[in-house]
This record gives sequence, structure tokens and C-alpha cells, in this order.
Amino acid sequence: MTEPFVDSEVDKTKSRWVAKACREFGRPKTTLRALFYYALSRNEPDYPICGGFVGEIRCTRQYHECDGEKLPKWAGKARRLGFIPADAFLEEMPGEHVFLPAVQPVAEGYIPIEVWLNRSAFNPLLQPISEKHGAVLVSVSGQPSKEAIEGLFARCGSLTTIILCMSDLSADSFTFCENLKKIIDKEKGQSERSIQVKHAGITPEEVLELKIPMVPGRKSTAENQKKYRSHLMPYGLSDKRMAELDALEAHYPGGIAGFLDKILSEERAYPNSDRQVAHTRG
Repeated sequence: MTEPFVDSEVDKTKSRWVAKACREFGRPKTTLRALFYYALSRNEPDYPICGGFVGEIRCTRQYHECDGEKLPKWAGKARRLGFIPADAFLEEMPGEHVFLPAVQPVAEGYIPIEVWLNRSAFNPLLQPISEKHGAVLVSVSGQPSKEAIEGLFARCGSLTTIILCMSDLSADSFTFCENLKKIIDKEKGQSERSIQVKHAGITPEEVLELKIPMVPGRKSTAENQKKYRSHLMPYGLSDKRMAELDALEAHYPGGIAGFLDKILSEERAYPNSDRQVAHTRG
């Protein structure tokens, strides 16, 4: 069994590396997985491989995707040791969260926009951007509830509304936009309200354009895996791997907030663009 003192020195060595990566990343608040994607993008062969004597560094090498399994451990120790702030990483919060803009324009021809995602950790980063563009931000856990859809209908009334969906590119999440459209179709019945549901990210095209590294995916059902394989095949991407929204933090200028700022600016300028998965009208 390793001596406590040796454990302590190993902890410090690894934790200092985490603190260094955080400083270089330069995001005051981000997710742990975003730090993981940033670490993968670094070309520095400085990740310490510790030996058994007082935290000695036997060698260093470039960070590898397999190291991600231990990142929560070393990041947690870095916080406890005071090397990084206790609140450095944003975490998922269960439930459904709706953020309404303080002021929503009512000019003639104005089209309401909502941003929906099945991740809540990014809410603190995305809410200011949604506010800037007068958009509603909605995050849900898994699939949206009936109450979430009823809230959408109450907000949009008879106005044409655009929903921009954001989700991980993974076997479990890549159909979030498609599933949202189906739920809206079912709940609205024969209503005349018009809702456009568009997939904003993360898409296979964005993975290729931004050179985002796809990492080992999580296990899913055989049916989901088959659909995912078919979805990725035209792009030459493996269904055994995934790209999370967190990757935008590391690979898009300005992070995920910069990404949302861009797509909302484009949507305001070109509301009839073809960034569209489904258009539903009663």
C-alpha cells in the first residue's frame, strides 16, 4: 500500500498540472469535460507520470483521451488543495430550467427564438448570450416534459417561433432535436401555430470544420447505435465515438458562448436559413 506522504506528493504533482491547464485554458468558469477537450488539444508533453517515491515524476508525455477517466479525481484534489477555485467547474443541475429575456422586442415581423438543450451545466454561460439576443433559453434533463412543451406553447401563442437545438453528438443525444419536433407535433395536434425546429449543434459538419476530436462514446441501445451509425456514415465518422458540446469550449473561438452568439446573430439576420431539421405547422 502506498504511504500517505507519497500519495500526498502524487496528488500535488497531478493537481498542479490540472491548475496549469486551467490557467492556460483561461475560462473563469467552464465544465470539467471542456477542460478535458482542451487538454487533448495541447501539444505540450508535460502530463506527469508519477513514480512510487515521494511523487517523483518518472516521465511526462502528451495528454491522452485515456487520461480523462482520472481527470475528475485530480481536479477534485486540485480544488481541495486550493490550486484552483472551488467553483471552477460548472455542473449539471437536474430538472428543467427556463430563462426569459428581460425585454423581448415586439416589433412587426419579429420572430421569437428559443434555444433548447439537454444539458444544464452551460446555462450560466449561455443565458447572457440569449439575453443579448432577446431569446429564451431552455435546458431539460433528457427529453422535455409535457409541462415544458405547454410552456413553449404559452410563450409563442400564434407567433411563428424558431427553436435552435443544441446537444452532444452521441448515440443517446444526437436525436434530441428530432425527438423535440415529434413531441411538439404530438402535443399541438391541429393547432395553427407554426414552430420551426432547427439543429444548431453539435453536428458532424462542425466536428470536421473545427477539427474536434471524437472520443470514446457511452454505451447505448442497439437501436440508437444503428441510427447513430447511419447518421455519421456520410461523414466518415465512427459511431463508437462522440463529440460533446463541451468540445466547443475548447475548439470554438469564444467557447460555447461565442458559438451561440454567432448562430443567434445569423438566425436574426437570416431567419429562413436552412439550418433546419424540421418545420412543423398545424
